[in-house]
Amino acid sequence: MLKKIKLDNYTTFMQPTEIDFSATNYKFLENENVGNSRILKGCLFVGENASGKTKILESIKLLLDLLFGNSDIDYMVNSCFYTKKDNYKLEYTFIEEDKEIIYSIELSLKEIISEKLIFDNEIILERLGNTGKFTLNEEKIVNEISNKLLFLRRIYFDTNFYENKTLIKWFEYLKKSVFINCYFRDIVTYTGNDLLIHEYLDNNTVDEINQFLNKINYKQKIEYGTETPNKEDEFYVKSSDNNKFISFNKQGTNIYIPEIFESTGNITLMELLPSFLHAIKNECMLIIDEFSSGFHNELEECIVKYFFHYSKNSQLFFASHSTNLLNNTLLRPDQIYSVYFNSKKGSVLKRFSDEMPRESQNTEKMYLSGVFDGMPKYNKIFKD
Repeated sequence: MLKKIKLDNYTTFMQPTEIDFSATNYKFLENENVGNSRILKGCLFVGENASGKTKILESIKLLLDLLFGNSDIDYMVNSCFYTKKDNYKLEYTFIEEDKEIIYSIELSLKEIISEKLIFDNEIILERLGNTGKFTLNEEKIVNEISNKLLFLRRIYFDTNFYENKTLIKWFEYLKKSVFINCYFRDIVTYTGNDLLIHEYLDNNTVDEINQFLNKINYKQKIEYGTETPNKEDEFYVKSSDNNKFISFNKQGTNIYIPEIFESTGNITLMELLPSFLHAIKNECMLIIDEFSSGFHNELEECIVKYFFHYSKNSQLFFASHSTNLLNNTLLRPDQIYSVYFNSKKGSVLKRFSDEMPRESQNTEKMYLSGVFDGMPKYNKIFKD
């Protein structure tokens, strides 16, 4: 599980910034929202537009892209926009089987500068420029490393960590992770496309999705095929090109509506659900940007609650503008960070638990009143 991230001169983060996902001393939601080694099973980032919320989520995605992605990465876009320094640093701390794994990387505008991997308090991988050393069971010196390729990635594919079960499990955790931007319905997976909704339904029945919809009392179900189920229905539709499509049936009716005519919220939910259900069943990270896109407040709360209740050691990292999620029945104060932009410091974080709110206090009202920072103050009184 991801325990901590450190950002330095990264995008809007001018200053060294630490984001901690360790559970604090709060006792409520302990069984649902806290995983192994007292690592939180997720975190919400709130704050005004362009404050840096997305950049935090993308810092996790950057690690996954560097390790498992197939496309070239433009290192320049991740350098800080507000300083003259070219290089930027990221550090990730994980806990796997009670052992700490710290991976750090420094990049310039064009290339990878250095890497370091610390496993169980020992440095087992170091890279400076084009030369690297890996020490696990035996010492391996590698020269002429590509300045665009992670040494860690190469070592993984070359050695499989010499069958070290903890490191392999850590990499499986990373590889199974998914990034979603709900606004654009953009889904990035690292194990293939089987979590894209149509590919998912080509390989599975609709049962798992319908069971979820029934469990949360969504009062709709879906079908998947080349035609809507009820041929006697005046709205019966059959695919002209034999391609399958999703159709939606509202409880109490016999009408099936093809996805092309459905609401944005329903379509977004269908795009999300394969990854959501995958993350509950498999230990990994589910990273969701623009979580509020098209969902009713009650549905948002239900999705968050469902994830923490049924997942074991998966983590949900997400950004939203829905302040109703700032609710002690859903999230502990140590699971929420507000993000705001300071012209001299760049993006700044405030962890809600730093103010030590009590379980009985209304954290949404406290945020809206400015207690946790990150609350924009727009002018809503206009005079000619």
